[in-house]
Order: sequence, then C-alpha cells, then structure tokens
Amino acid sequence: MQEVLEKERLVGSGTWLDCFRSDGDVPKLVYRTVLGINIHFLQQWTGINYFFYYGATVFEAAGMKDAILTQLILGAINVALTFYGLYVVERYGRRWPLFLGALWQAACLLVFASVGTAHPPDEKNRSGTIMVVSACLFIASFAGTWGPMAWVIVGETFPLRTRAKQASLATAANWLGNFLIGFLTPVATKGISYTYGFVFFGTNLAAALIVWFFLYESRTLSLENIDLMYGQEGLKAWTSSRWVPPGYITRQQRDVTHFRRLSHVYQAQNEKSGNETS
Repeated sequence: MQEVLEKERLVGSGTWLDCFRSDGDVPKLVYRTVLGINIHFLQQWTGINYFFYYGATVFEAAGMKDAILTQLILGAINVALTFYGLYVVERYGRRWPLFLGALWQAACLLVFASVGTAHPPDEKNRSGTIMVVSACLFIASFAGTWGPMAWVIVGETFPLRTRAKQASLATAANWLGNFLIGFLTPVATKGISYTYGFVFFGTNLAAALIVWFFLYESRTLSLENIDLMYGQEGLKAWTSSRWVPPGYITRQQRDVTHFRRLSHVYQAQNEKSGNETS
C-alpha cells in the first residue's frame, strides 16, 4: 500500500488540459480521452433509457393492458443479467462482448422499429407482443454487455496521472447523453412515433464500429501494461487481444527467466553505482 501511495505521489495529477494534450511519456492520451467520452455517450444512446424512461407509455401505446407490469419485467431482466455480465467481462474480455452486444441491440431495435412502423400495434394484431419481446432481448444484451462494461473501460483505459479527470469527462458525457434522451424522446415519439427506434439502431451500429476499430483489449492486463499496449507501435485495436506484455509468456503467465535476468541487471547496476560512490 505504501508503495502505491508513493507511486501516486511521484506521478502527480494532471490538469484538465492534459487530457487533451499529447504527452510523450503517456501514449495516446487524447485518443483514450475521446474514446472514453464516446463509449459513455453511446452507452446512453444504445436506447436503454428510451425503454426505462418511457417504456410504460410506449408499451401502453403498443396495446399492452398492463404497461407497468411490462416495465417491471424489463427492470428485473436488467438486474438479473447484470450479474451475468460480471462473468462475461472476465471470461470473454471487453471488445467482443461490447461489439457483439451492440450488434445484437441494433438487431432488436431494427425489429422493434420496423414492426411498430409497418404495423402500428393495437388489440387486433400481435405486433405489440413482438415489440415487447424485442425490447426484452435488447435489455438482456445491454445488461450483460454495455451496462457494466462501459464503467470497466473507464477504470482500465486511462493512465494514473489523468485518470480522475478523464473518468469525470466520460461520466459527464454519459449524463449528457442521458439528458438528451430525456429531452428529445417525448418530442421524437410524438413526431415520428416508433420510427425513432431506427435512430438507436444507427447509434448501436456506430458503437459497434467504434469498439472494433478503436478499443484495445485490456483483459487481465495491469494498468502499466495497458499503457505499454497503447504505446505499441503498429498494434491495432482489432489485434490487441493477441498482444502479450514484455516478459510474459501469456497475459497471465510471467516468464520467470526474464524477470530473474532483469533482477541480476539491476543488482549489478546498484553494485556498480555503490562502488563508484565509495
């Protein structure tokens, strides 16, 4: 613990401007700031709060007699599948769950919006039931992927010196997205009704592309090794899961001989500096 505190003291804290300024000592600092902001803004624009804030209204219009009960079911699915997300993030990493989750959510919203637009629900057809099932499948995906994992990204992606401020910017982007959903949804649903779902279909596709092309896989890596990974020349986000830190056989298995060799080098250097001093 004392070593950690000493390291934090030596590193110091960066300014707000540092989050948007290239630093030769910290690789891709601006890149990571913008990435965190985008991930958290898009977490809201997956469409999750479209269902949670206005679900009762939407499902009542979709012909469901007990829209509040439907809303409670959606909430229960969200809570239950969040625990599954804790397993997914450790078992499968960050990139693939976020990428596939965004695609699955896009597919669910495409069905939701297409059915609602082509066959406006009423008591005479089954389109309302199809829309509710699509919403349940959407929330099941969100709860296991984008719900918890966006916050994991904040904890792992940023370097120590500017982490607090970068995390604050990402959280601010999350709340901005939340505010825009709350502000625009009543107007949009009144004006374009279920066609509004196509907007979230597009934002989920955008989220999938951002994850694929820009998010590096940080599973099982220490914060120091994450910095090394982002600074690795020529390494692309979509190949980052195969990157192994120097001195490791796999991401979880150290090369013991490598660290012994380093220990001998450091010991020799200390002995040499001690002899020169005397």
